[in-house]
Amino acid sequence: MKRYILSILVFVFYLGYAQEEDSSIIDSFEDYADLTREQVYLHFNKSTYIVGEMLGFNAYVFIKDSKQLSDNTTNLYCQIVDTNDKVIKEKLLLVTSGVSRGEFEIDSLFATGEYRLKAYTNWMRNFTKEHNYFLENFKVINPLTNRDDKPQAVSDEIDVQFLPESGHLLEGTDNVIGIIAKDKLGNGISNLRLKLYDDTNTELTETILNEYGIGNFILNPKPGEIYTVKYSYNQKRKEQQLLKAENKGVVLSIKELPRKNSIAVSIKTNDNTLDLIKGKRYKLSIHNGSEIKELQFAFTDLLEVSQTVSLTQLFPGINIFTVFDNEDRPIAERMYFNYKGLNLAPQDYTIFNTINNDSIEIRVTMPNVKLDQFQNLSVSVLPSKTKSYEHHQNIISSLYLQPYLREAVEQADYYFSDITAAKKYELDNLLLTLGWSSYDWGAIFNEPPEPYYDFEVGINYTINRNDNKIKNYIIYPNINSNSEILTLEEGQKSFEKRGFFPLDDETIRIGESKKGEIGKANLSMQYSLLDIKPFTTNHKSKTILSENQSGNTVVEEFKDAEGEILDEVKIFASRGYSRIEDLQNRRIGKVTEFNDELFKQYKTLAQFLSSKGYIVEERPQVTGIGDDTEYSTFRIYNRSRRSLAGLTYEINGVIYTNPGDGLESPRIYLDGVLLSDLDFLVGFSMETVDYIEINKGGVGEGFRGGFGTIRIVTDPKKRLLTQKSRTSYSEYKIPLTFTSPKQFYIPKYRSFESPFFNEYGVVDWFPNVVVGNDGYLTLKVLDTGVPIKLFIEGVVNTEQLMSDVITIGEN
Repeated sequence: MKRYILSILVFVFYLGYAQEEDSSIIDSFEDYADLTREQVYLHFNKSTYIVGEMLGFNAYVFIKDSKQLSDNTTNLYCQIVDTNDKVIKEKLLLVTSGVSRGEFEIDSLFATGEYRLKAYTNWMRNFTKEHNYFLENFKVINPLTNRDDKPQAVSDEIDVQFLPESGHLLEGTDNVIGIIAKDKLGNGISNLRLKLYDDTNTELTETILNEYGIGNFILNPKPGEIYTVKYSYNQKRKEQQLLKAENKGVVLSIKELPRKNSIAVSIKTNDNTLDLIKGKRYKLSIHNGSEIKELQFAFTDLLEVSQTVSLTQLFPGINIFTVFDNEDRPIAERMYFNYKGLNLAPQDYTIFNTINNDSIEIRVTMPNVKLDQFQNLSVSVLPSKTKSYEHHQNIISSLYLQPYLREAVEQADYYFSDITAAKKYELDNLLLTLGWSSYDWGAIFNEPPEPYYDFEVGINYTINRNDNKIKNYIIYPNINSNSEILTLEEGQKSFEKRGFFPLDDETIRIGESKKGEIGKANLSMQYSLLDIKPFTTNHKSKTILSENQSGNTVVEEFKDAEGEILDEVKIFASRGYSRIEDLQNRRIGKVTEFNDELFKQYKTLAQFLSSKGYIVEERPQVTGIGDDTEYSTFRIYNRSRRSLAGLTYEINGVIYTNPGDGLESPRIYLDGVLLSDLDFLVGFSMETVDYIEINKGGVGEGFRGGFGTIRIVTDPKKRLLTQKSRTSYSEYKIPLTFTSPKQFYIPKYRSFESPFFNEYGVVDWFPNVVVGNDGYLTLKVLDTGVPIKLFIEGVVNTEQLMSDVITIGEN
């Protein structure tokens, strides 16, 4: 038997080592990783809901390789599906600077059971074999059908797996064998004691699994030896044989060296294999899903080649080590997680509480948050004894760990909260049991993804018409778009509008300008989005059910005296400015909010502006000179000031005498758009006007606004009921719109001292919050008299991830 000797000369392990230009491994990987990947994470306010509550969430869309928020896409699809993948609810959310928020009402559509919330972008549909989308379970209790949170029956059926490091158990060499024990729901069996015996029934070693049913032992298998593991579960003795060790092969092993801030990487073989592979060129690749490095090595007369590698030489986060034989076939793989270099926000808090009547003001100092950089946080406030916040992921594990694994893991967030040396060791044990990563080398070599689906920025629509005449249209404004004047030239059959962001029940309203009036448009519409685009995957999310959960908490207290589920809203409000006061405070000019009473006085814009001291000339029809074209004219002048400019003006090449006798004309804006052609305002109805700002002096408007400005703002949702029979536009329904955020409902409770409230109650939910200019994250919540927990997640300092739990009120 040859002795194991470290060989630094044979295996030169330095990550800056020059790579072969003709490497098929590197070429294939770079082709596979060439397309940018997006990742999405949702922070739920809870994981268990009672029918009548609301599920609130913040959504974050990242670029996978950089872990920075994505500006590539604005469209986020969200679906709730049941265990049979039947869609229960779905919506389209608008993402701005990589962030969005939303909510789902947990209503009578939900029976008691487990559901999944899925979130993805259109671009993610190009990568069906990768876990870049979001998928996580939550639980619903429907009091009308199930009043108790019943426990799952404890089963004797458990699954204990023995998984050799890098996928192979090899005779004649030391093998690290990972162990993972799960119950019938896939949850780890904690503190399970296992003993290893050889075929003479001699005990070789003993190990106790951790809280999540994970552990390992070391074995050097003898040729032909049969090994048995014995353990006891639920007072029943069980035993299980290990798979027979392989006679030939290569294994890859990684060992942490905490004191040296490094790892030892070893590639080992045995006597039966060495003569077959000696001198052949093998390769070791290290990648993180986006970057790859490759090294060559060969066995000489030694059974092991090994090298110590500093953590600074590895990628921050996941590192996937793969060994390839001399024909570039992957034969062994091992994942290692490098905590060094993770871009996490420092946790340095001081908490101040102020009780005021029935509320508590919580102020959390966050001195490491830079106020001049992007930040977005979400905070769930729950009783400190809650059982309804049992997520398996947080924002860190969702980005740095889960996408690289073939299966969902239990409590992945555990490894990224209060990080210690013990947790680093436990995560390495977990990765040892998971074997190969989610990156399939068969797909890398043969199936690089193609960009069939684009990054989506809003919704596109196409306007189609049936005639060829020159026509002018006005596209009325929506909440996220201004008015637009559109001219379709002769022979132009269609016009495409890109980057449209309609909300809720908004429609597209288009009017045709003809003979000085705006009327209905005879058009047809085509849309880029008709419904929620499906995205199917074989990936299974982790259950939040457990076999040993408490089942005695009733939900009667969530119901009122007549048995109806409460869905009342708790609203904290202080007296602020009225809307018109707020508008006036933010504007320089005089603001007039247009209401029903004013509409009775002023039917058209010309009438209203005349009442404000302007000279308004509105000519519904003026015949041009030298042709049969008809024009309408709209002219407006100040009464008090005279222009030094010429006293004539031109309309479509025709010179007219200025009837204002040199009076100045203000600049007019419609929904932020400067109108260069005021003729559009002939007969302009006030029925959709929200407010008008008149700045006669042009203060703050620059040189061009020196003659004053008029800003008209319309309300796309305003529908005044008038007796006017003529409709000045055609209205087109939009098949799919973005869902706007709603007020988050907080139920009322009969008692804050009850077990139900303490285990399943909601104190508050704060999406999209930031640290204020005073350096505090300030929250105001109802004083329930019980200790509470703040579950904080999000992004600060533009790209640092934050995930923390703060307990308040416990001694």
